Amino acid sequence: MTNEETQSDSMWMVPALIFAKSLGLIMDEGQGIVIDLNDNTKIQGHDDVNKVIVYKKDEQVHIAPCEDDLAQGSIVTVSSNDESSIQEDSE
Repeated sequence: MTNEETQSDSMWMVPALIFAKSLGLIMDEGQGIVIDLNDNTKIQGHDDVNKVIVYKKDEQVHIAPCEDDLAQGSIVTVSSNDESSIQEDSE
């Protein structure tokens, strides 16, 4: 990694942390949202992951792969004990 790439990554770290904190303030414990990944949002080293759930657990925002067939934008509840236990919230 070049120095320029390191500086670019650092430039985005603070805004990413601020955004994650704001999500944590909005979401209830165990609440999350399904996000489809594309070429710009792939997680390095996890090229097989096409969908994630961004959710709040223990007052922090987490990101976990989503294997379920849920539409992007679906609001879900993630069990506090088991990330594989996901329930789509009905509107």
